[in-house]
Order: sequence, then structure tokens, then C-alpha cells
Amino acid sequence: MMTAHAVGRWVIGAVLVALAGCSTTRMSGDQLARVAKDWALGIRASQVIPVYPLTEDLQPGDVFLVETPLADQVKVYSEKGFLPLENLVVRLHPKGYRDFYRGWPGVEDGKHAPPRRWQFPKTAGEEVPADYSDAPLAAFPTYNFSVSRSGGLSLAIPVQSVPVGLNLLDTASANGTITLKDAYTYGLPARAMDDAVKGWGRESREYLQQYAPPPVEPGGKGPAKSFYLRVINRVYLVKTVDVSLFSNRATAADASAGVPGKVDLLNIGSDTEAKKRFDEVNKVLAAASGPKGEAPAADAAAAPPISAGGSVRVAMATSRSVSMVESFARPLVIGYLATDYRILDKGELGPPQASLAVIEGRPQLPATPIPYSGCDSNCGKLKVWLGDDFNNKANVKQLTQWMQQQPDAVALPDLMTGPYPDLRRRAVAEIVEP
Repeated sequence: MMTAHAVGRWVIGAVLVALAGCSTTRMSGDQLARVAKDWALGIRASQVIPVYPLTEDLQPGDVFLVETPLADQVKVYSEKGFLPLENLVVRLHPKGYRDFYRGWPGVEDGKHAPPRRWQFPKTAGEEVPADYSDAPLAAFPTYNFSVSRSGGLSLAIPVQSVPVGLNLLDTASANGTITLKDAYTYGLPARAMDDAVKGWGRESREYLQQYAPPPVEPGGKGPAKSFYLRVINRVYLVKTVDVSLFSNRATAADASAGVPGKVDLLNIGSDTEAKKRFDEVNKVLAAASGPKGEAPAADAAAAPPISAGGSVRVAMATSRSVSMVESFARPLVIGYLATDYRILDKGELGPPQASLAVIEGRPQLPATPIPYSGCDSNCGKLKVWLGDDFNNKANVKQLTQWMQQQPDAVALPDLMTGPYPDLRRRAVAEIVEP
């Protein structure tokens, strides 16, 4: 029987192969793209736009310039399964969290708006680990996948557990499942985001004007190509990923050059030394993938660090299967929902459209934009009278009843910053300062 120390020496070779490149066969660009698409398609099935690679630095209010024509966006999204997040124009900090999450513990606007309170909570002025326990929960299904050394490992799957687990099994191919756990979501409705976007757009008209549609040449076919602003209004994050691999063959043979022969890794059904082997494997994972010079974890329960700032540990294993738990240092964004604004002539913005519908090529009814005129003096008086985020319910009710009696009535949010100065003047004169 192989000792825990011998298992550890075998695992060192396997893990180093996994971390150094994971295969003696280099994956082609097409193979990487295929795996990336498979991952993205799984996320897309949950009706969100995939983020690839995973990132922590994406939040509601991020505004991206979309320079790819709509028809090409649909093509890229269909072929790759995701759209690159590039050309970040501005990060807005919209208000409305306190009102939208009314009664939710600790959700505020300004300095304590999500996600900072969860990312970097502080106690008595000291930094403590990220704590998303108060964040809204989300849930995702389990995704199935297959990996094979004949085409290289699935490096395009953005979790390290897959190549590490495949090398631990010393197998040529495997089927697996990925379960996204500890998932969270937060965001703002598109209407709450609209004022922030339109306000920034009004101040940035000169910048946006350079992306106005070019004139259509005589005899040209179809409308001019347009630029868009894509505004993130909701994100989905994951803290923990469970990966289970089931070997299709007993050994990787030729593919495991430099790694000692197959070992019955952790057959817990017959091996009374399983606990020691788990400890040894997880210590090796810490030593092989943690920062240089860092001491390994004391036991399997203490998840060892990996280079991405999180941890990987073996949770269950036999000679033909292995289950691993990968935890990120802080939750990472895996998908989002957004709104698109077409950039019109003179740098004005068109009406908001759901990005998911746009890039999937679904038809949408035409809409007319409401120009953003800014907050004039009467708007300021109404904001004070109505309270922050319309939280003075008695005054909101009074203004709503007054509005219903007006021949030119509009929705209260549109009244504040839309092109309705006379309506605002009458509201102030008749009910705010009668």
C-alpha cells in the first residue's frame, strides 16, 4: 500500500503538470474558443449575458462603448457565446439602492452602496474577509462537460479545479459537472439607471458626438451603422465552484510524461488512511499553487490558497473519480444584464433597449426617447418636497393625485428631469408653494 508521503510525491508531479500547462499537447485557438463557448452557453441558459473571463471588477453603472455593428454583435454572440467587455467609458454611481432594496439590511446609496460593503467590510477600522451574507442570493443549475487530453485540457474553463482534478486522476479523458454555489446578485432597475445615464450623456455630448451615425452615402443600402452605450444594471456573482470528474479510462498513459504511474488515489471505501491522504493532497495543492514561501494549510478543512487568490481542495475521491471545491477570495462576476442606448445625431441618446434582446437579435417595438433636460430650480424644490428617492409617501400620493388631473400628465420620474418645465412650475405653484 502506498503511504501518504508517497501519494504526496505523486501528487506534486501531477499538480505541477496541471499548473504549468496541464497537457503535453497545446490547445489550438479553435479548441480554446470551443471550450469558452461551451462555458458561456451554460451561463446563457440561465438568461444572463456571460462574463468571460470571470472578473470582480464589474458593477451596475459601468458604461461600455459598443463599436461593433448590431448584425456583427449577433454573429459574434452566436459563434463565441459571449461578448468581450472592452471600451469602458465611465463608471457611474447611480442612486436608488436604498429605495430599491427598502428594508434590506445595510444597503445604502453613496459610499456604502453595493458591492463595497460586502467586498471590504470593516470592523473597528480593521479589514476583515469579504462578507456577502447580506447580499441577495441567486442560484444556477449544474453544468455538464467533457475533457480529453487528445485535444488538450479545457483550459478555457475559467476554474482551476478541472485541470488539477484531471491530472490527479491521471486519466486521458473524463466527464464532469460544475456546480456554481454561493451565488449572489444585485442591481438597479433600468428606470433608476436612466437618469444617471442621461445626465452623464448630457454633460458628455461633445464626447458622444464623435460616435454619431455617419451620413448615408447616396445610393447606400440600409441605415447608417450606429454606436451604442451598454450600461450594466445587474450582475451575478459566484464564490464557490464544485467540480466533479469521472474518469473514462484508467490511465492517461502517454499524456502523463514526467508523472509517476497511476496510483489508487483516495479509495475511501477500502483505505483507512484516507484522512491522511486527503491532508497530504491538500497540503501539496497549497505548496504547488500558493504564493512562494507560504506555509501549506494545516489540514484539509483549511482551504489552501491558489494563485488566483482563492483556494482548491479535494473533497472526495476514488481511483476513478474526484470532487474538488474551489473558492475564490471574493465572489467573481459570471454574468450580467444591461441596457443599450443608441448614440443619435449630435451625441444624443436613444431610448433604452434590453441588451440581451438586442444581441440575440429578437425584434423590439420602436420607442421614442425622452430628452433629459436636467434638474432645474422647480425640479430641485420637488425633490426636497418629495424626499430622497420619493420616500415622503404622503407628498408622493398628493402629487400623483394632482398629476392625474392634468391634461398633460406624465410619470413622476419623467416629470423631474424631462422636457416639462411648465408642468413642474405648475406643480410647485399649486401644491408645493401654494
